[in-house]
Amino acid sequence: MLVLHFGEKHMRRKVVIVLDDVVVALDLAQTLQDLDPGADVVTFRSAAVAREAMKDQGKASLIIWQPRSDPPEDDSAALVQCDLAERSILLSDAAEAVYDAAPHVVVLPRPFSAEMVEKAVSRLNADH
Repeated sequence: MLVLHFGEKHMRRKVVIVLDDVVVALDLAQTLQDLDPGADVVTFRSAAVAREAMKDQGKASLIIWQPRSDPPEDDSAALVQCDLAERSILLSDAAEAVYDAAPHVVVLPRPFSAEMVEKAVSRLNADH
């Protein structure tokens, strides 16, 4: 078991997944629950819905999202910089050059495995 080491130790860790592909979002949610059963994992189909739902809840520990286009458009890029989460995992091959050097962002190429998700989370934990 890998525990997500983000945020306050006494607070339940919240993970936000923003993907329009429901099957992939649910797969990621299950993988993250397996890695950290104490995490509160929520999924949204768009950044706008996620922002609205999270506006009064404070920052999540982690957000996992994918731009709607390659290369990412400005509205997708803004998701990383918004106040939704402390750390980000970006699902995209083409965006790697843009985001891999950004602090608190890890690029997870698609298709991915549970092991790859675990390594991405571990990398963020190490950078924290």
